[in-house]
Amino acid sequence: MTDDAPAGDRVFVYGTLRRDLADNAVTRAFRAGARFVADGWLPGALYAVGWYPALVETGPGHVRGEVWELTAPGLLRVLDEYEGLFAEGPPEYRRLRRDIRTAQGAMTAWTYVYADRVDPGSRIPSGDWATALSPP
Repeated sequence: MTDDAPAGDRVFVYGTLRRDLADNAVTRAFRAGARFVADGWLPGALYAVGWYPALVETGPGHVRGEVWELTAPGLLRVLDEYEGLFAEGPPEYRRLRRDIRTAQGAMTAWTYVYADRVDPGSRIPSGDWATALSPP
């Protein structure tokens, strides 16, 4: 994708872009160029694909994450690169608009939906990447 969202557009993140889950150049740029809005969830299932998660819209359960509002121009393109949308070959993710459920009501936001096959044994039953990273 080459288009960029205007300031004020929202993004739903459920993995390494969530608060306190990763610290790298992209996560720092994201947090500097966006404003946290609300915790949220959407229907689907979450899987571990190596060191990062994959949202699959079919399957039981809900995927938990956060809604952020973009405040910096060009940030969506940075996120697209981070999610591999410009890599050679078919991309692992598709960026799609989805309705996210929050305590403040439904919000429309961009999110990254996994476009490849997942190992059914790697499903995260809680639908929460933060919980999956926490020791029992």
